[in-house]
Amino acid sequence: MSPIDIAAIERHARALRAEEIRRINGIFAERLRVMGRLLAATLFSAMLALAEAVRPLFSWNPQAAVPPATGGKPSIALRVRANRIARQLFSWNPEVHHHV
Repeated sequence: MSPIDIAAIERHARALRAEEIRRINGIFAERLRVMGRLLAATLFSAMLALAEAVRPLFSWNPQAAVPPATGGKPSIALRVRANRIARQLFSWNPEVHHHV
């Protein structure tokens, strides 16, 4: 009969136990991540719904209900229009970069 190596059995048992704890911790972390994402998505949609519900309270403009006194767009004299067009034509600079 061969001798029983109790120390080797205990080391193997501790290694198996540590591996199982790591596996359980991984499962717990994965589920916690999924629950965190679901909670974040739920909170975001709740905030959007709240924003839509509150928006009319802050977007009310009492002046928007008053009809304008004039019939529409104010008329600009022909001389002023011609002056603006001439200024635009002569003030064009191809080296100016407006997209920056």
